[in-house]
Amino acid sequence: MTSADCLYRIAAERFDEGEFANALRAAHDGLRRDRYHPGLLQVYGLASFRLGNPPVALEALETASAVGPLDPLARLALAELHLLGGWRRSAAAALRFLAEPGRCPTPLLADLARLCGALGAHRAAFKVCRRLARLRSWYHPAHYGMAYYSAKLKRPPARVIRHLRVAHTLAPGVIPYRVALAGALADTGRAAEACDLVRPVPAEALGCPGCLGRLLRAATAAGDADLEARLRARLNDVRDRRCGGPSECFEA
Repeated sequence: MTSADCLYRIAAERFDEGEFANALRAAHDGLRRDRYHPGLLQVYGLASFRLGNPPVALEALETASAVGPLDPLARLALAELHLLGGWRRSAAAALRFLAEPGRCPTPLLADLARLCGALGAHRAAFKVCRRLARLRSWYHPAHYGMAYYSAKLKRPPARVIRHLRVAHTLAPGVIPYRVALAGALADTGRAAEACDLVRPVPAEALGCPGCLGRLLRAATAAGDADLEARLRARLNDVRDRRCGGPSECFEA
């Protein structure tokens, strides 16, 4: 084992422990001994990415990919860097590779689905979420992701509601799940059920004008005057606000 190999083991251990600055230093020391060590290049790139230095991370990971095959985590990080840089074709190729069964470890599937979604590959994102839900049925974000991407794919509302119910049942305290389920029920004419779901939610926790509008219409249809007044007041407060994205609003 060379000195560079020893430093790679140290750098990898530091990275796995979340000590990214120490991992970066160890990888840097190792690369002074072997500038094309594939493992050191990957750790150096990953640590740089975690420390908020995308240009350095990109250079290191691209060099590593030229030297040899990337580990799944490094491949995923490079795909994200390419996506951030606007190189969508390169990002898509990497994500397609990782989306094939058996190529992405289970702990990385959530990030893979997120990046597929950011790329606009909603079908691939749905399949990754479905795979994750089958492997970890208790992992509620996977069920929510299945609902979100089902809606993007224009699947029947009943399928969307089914996935949302599972996510909400697993994590009833997560407000976006509750609001998304209420909105989906409202869209299918089940105004009373929608109101029952959203009534316990504090108005200040609702920030998306689109969601508020749907729920307001449901409250009106259900004849729930108190909820209607509360939602209308909140809608007036946030009317010009933009939704923060899928983590906040199911429709984003």
